[in-house]
Amino acid sequence: MSRQRVLLTVAGCALALAGQAGEAGAQTGVSYTVPPENPFVGQAGARPEIYSYGLRNPWRFSFDRHTGDMVIADVGQDAVEEVNFAPAGQGAGANFGWNCFEGSQPYAGAPAGCTAPGHVPPVLEYSSAGSSPACSITGGYVVRDPASPLAGRYLYGDWCSGELRSARLSARGSSDDRLEGVVPSVASFGEDAAGRVYAVSLGGPVFRLRGVGGRVLPEPVGVFSTPVYATSPPGEPDRLFVVEKGGRIQVVGGGSPLPRTFLDISSEVATDNLERGLLSMAFAPDYAQSGRFYIYFNDRNGDIRIEEVRRSAGNPDAADPSTRRLVLTQEHRQFANHNGGQLQFGPDGYLYAALGDGGGAGDPLGNGQNLGSILGKIIRIDPRAP
Repeated sequence: MSRQRVLLTVAGCALALAGQAGEAGAQTGVSYTVPPENPFVGQAGARPEIYSYGLRNPWRFSFDRHTGDMVIADVGQDAVEEVNFAPAGQGAGANFGWNCFEGSQPYAGAPAGCTAPGHVPPVLEYSSAGSSPACSITGGYVVRDPASPLAGRYLYGDWCSGELRSARLSARGSSDDRLEGVVPSVASFGEDAAGRVYAVSLGGPVFRLRGVGGRVLPEPVGVFSTPVYATSPPGEPDRLFVVEKGGRIQVVGGGSPLPRTFLDISSEVATDNLERGLLSMAFAPDYAQSGRFYIYFNDRNGDIRIEEVRRSAGNPDAADPSTRRLVLTQEHRQFANHNGGQLQFGPDGYLYAALGDGGGAGDPLGNGQNLGSILGKIIRIDPRAP
């Protein structure tokens, strides 16, 4: 299919969002294009950025670096935490069911007559109801580090129980779900350029998950201020970038034992001590040449912003704040929770972003199934300036 890009200008956004003044206003200044292959391009009333939908608060999704399969962890309402799976190239247009379904079961609080056309049920789910120590899934990666005992398995965790677990996934379901260890307040996982995996505790520590004697051993990388994500640029496995919720990105490794501040936008990030903050970053596939990377955060109003930034021309351990460019904004002021926050470049070279349903119990705004909103969705864009 042609990769000719579909230009979204400010005027184009206003037309696409006719009748949705809140979102149209929030899009002023956007600068990206929509891949023409996106499943809802040209569909009346649908946002063309949408790739997959029917999500509540997708707290970390990833692509299998070997197969291209997409795996999404979606936080449940009251009872079920779920893992959704889309084989490579088959996630376009997938409907994962929220708010008609919580996990594989109809959601008890769904509006009357709620339907989820083509509902794709999760391949893995577990209970977070009642007295269960579990409460909120944290998604991870299909591990492809050949030195790891988790190789070929999907690693995930739970925020409340701190359990690290792994399972084998396929489009047909999951198998051999097992406990691998505990990291308190596990807020995220990371994968570096060599495929090694990391566990991030919101309490401060970041651990590399080493394989020792067939077991997983958390090896401390450092202690940070409310870390929420870890990653590294393509081709640079010796440096790890740690995203701190308060608005800083720190870099460790690269020949220096001490963390260095790569970017600090803390004065511009919402700090309500809930779910808002600087939530993730992603390096462009051509980062070595272009220096482009992308950040996802809540601004002081609580709105979601995706921005492009470039590294300093003279210092690979520092970003150049003067290069910041707005890519996309989304109004998110009414509720502080369900911000989503993950950024990932897919095997196709496009930028994918996960947005929560807008917050509030039970999706009161009905965004999960509403194709006129990018909330409760995975979106796919070309973030380069048109």
